[in-house]
Amino acid sequence: MSDEPLIPATSSIACLGPEGSFSHLVTAQRFPDHELRMIGSVSEVFDFLAANPAAHGVVPIENSSGGFIIDTVDRLVDDRCHLHILEELTLDVKLALLGHAGHEVEVIYSHPMPFFHCDEWLQQHHPKVKRVPLASTAASAKRAVEEMNAATIGPRQNAAKHGLDVLQFPIAGEVPNITQFFLVGPQANTPSAQHNRTAMVVVLPDKPGSLCRFLQPFSDAGVSLKRIESRPLRGQPNKYRFYIELEGSTAQPSTAEPLAQVQADGAQVRIVGSYVSGRRFES
Repeated sequence: MSDEPLIPATSSIACLGPEGSFSHLVTAQRFPDHELRMIGSVSEVFDFLAANPAAHGVVPIENSSGGFIIDTVDRLVDDRCHLHILEELTLDVKLALLGHAGHEVEVIYSHPMPFFHCDEWLQQHHPKVKRVPLASTAASAKRAVEEMNAATIGPRQNAAKHGLDVLQFPIAGEVPNITQFFLVGPQANTPSAQHNRTAMVVVLPDKPGSLCRFLQPFSDAGVSLKRIESRPLRGQPNKYRFYIELEGSTAQPSTAEPLAQVQADGAQVRIVGSYVSGRRFES
């Protein structure tokens, strides 16, 4: 794929662990030759990158069933964050029910997102089973190993890794389950016409119609906005900033011109990255 970020082989890649989590699966496929660092939470990934300026990280941004990953958005919009989005990665998630063959399932452990995606399937097939959310699908698999009447929902790779049986695969496979991730790092991409996405943090003037005036130039230019999320300004009650993604790159006049127009109208804009989206992997 053109205009890929160049990540030195000596750079470690931090991601949400433990080993076997969806973040780990997509990171291992994208960077098979790099040192991977398993980190306990999204916030800790950002903290690790702040303390290790040469490192890069992979963090989830959105799940097709559960929506935005607010922890990631909040760190990106924070003015103290100096990281840039370098690439968007997409994981086509296939979920499995893992457990102990021949034993009745009384409790299921998983991350909240798989529970959300599989809710209808669980109501139909395991309506009375207790659901216990944990920090990751990998941690859930480790927990299920310890209890013969426990199961877990997660990638089927966790079966062989933890000595569990695949009781059902796929679960709710008829419903698309896509998780998207950002590759973030200290050095921004040089904007290119090949980049098909730009992310920004926007603070608008506190007056009626500000958001409408911000959106109109992009609409007039035929630029599609893909994500928009409002987040509170730290220490300023009832004040907000916006995390916004749009199609295109600041290297393209169709994007650069409306962007210059909204800044002239008083919008404060910080570009978080111009990058390529669409690289796909499967779990």
